[in-house]
Amino acid sequence: MREFVKKWRNEEQGLTLVELIAAMTLLSIAAGIIFSVVTFGINTYNRIETENALRDDADLLMSSIITELYAYGPDLISTNGNGITLVRDAGTREEQKIFIRDKQLHIGSRTVDTRSDVDMPSQTEPTSEASSIELKCKTNVTECGSGLIEIRLVLEQNHNGRNQQLTLESKFGF
Repeated sequence: MREFVKKWRNEEQGLTLVELIAAMTLLSIAAGIIFSVVTFGINTYNRIETENALRDDADLLMSSIITELYAYGPDLISTNGNGITLVRDAGTREEQKIFIRDKQLHIGSRTVDTRSDVDMPSQTEPTSEASSIELKCKTNVTECGSGLIEIRLVLEQNHNGRNQQLTLESKFGF
């Protein structure tokens, strides 16, 4: 043990310039690898968090559309420029519109909002915006009287300067 202490107390020995450069190089490489792994992890976490928020919002909007289709019970569904129109023709022609305006989904006179104002202020949290809703009938016409329709909903969210899109497609029979 005394010999070990004597070697460390010897003032004439020290690190050479080559040893110092080698140690700094290894330290720089290790720090670079750690930084890149941490940065990749944070970016992946943010991307997955945005995808999950988009999925939640898309599920909410699509379930609102499907619920309206079930509750309204249309005889005919037609598509227009920015949405779909449900038509019930029991004597008098009644219409219920489902459309996107100002990047929000509107069902008739009500707006389906995906922002949760309960816990977080909407100014600091990124919010999902509905950019389009499309209707496709099995026969590829603009009106469907019965059968299977496909609804395609596109949502996008801007998070830290990057736009991320999610397309949700659902089939509905009536």
